[in-house]
Amino acid sequence: MTIINKPALRFFLALAFVLNVTISNEAVAQWRPASEAGLTQAPPLQLNNLAGKAVDLNALKGKVVIVNFWASWCEPCREEFFELIQLQENYQAKGLVVLAVNLAEMKPRITQFLKGNGLPENGIEILQDRNSIAYKSWKARGLPTSFLVGKTRKIEGVWIGAIENVDSNEVKGKIEVLLRQ
Repeated sequence: MTIINKPALRFFLALAFVLNVTISNEAVAQWRPASEAGLTQAPPLQLNNLAGKAVDLNALKGKVVIVNFWASWCEPCREEFFELIQLQENYQAKGLVVLAVNLAEMKPRITQFLKGNGLPENGIEILQDRNSIAYKSWKARGLPTSFLVGKTRKIEGVWIGAIENVDSNEVKGKIEVLLRQ
């Protein structure tokens, strides 16, 4: 039987606590101004959707857009997906478009993810960033990351981590202000 002395036990418990707090805080979205993202204007974004049709961010000028970077293996991304669909449903008629940019996965894996989680394939526009070029040009920092883009292609800010409550004043307020402009 191995006996751990008290100082070592305290150290490991403290380490476990710090790791737990760090990991759990990373899963919740943290709003950052565009200046911290290193971008002011939205970079080009032209990717194919699951049907193979090219979707170009420039064609959405005059709309407010959320560009979300995600992957099926990312647990916070999975949890956030329902929130993104709800945002699309709540604000589509007012001019919001949600683009869910999948990071480097093939279509069969994406459709398996959607079916396995009971998600509609057309709930939001899913784009494929198969070589991670868009992810890099948008300077995304981890997954999920969501950029809020105004009607003139100005990046208003970024959520790093999963957006957990689209009904919160923080999320609704930022989107509604842009939709009224």
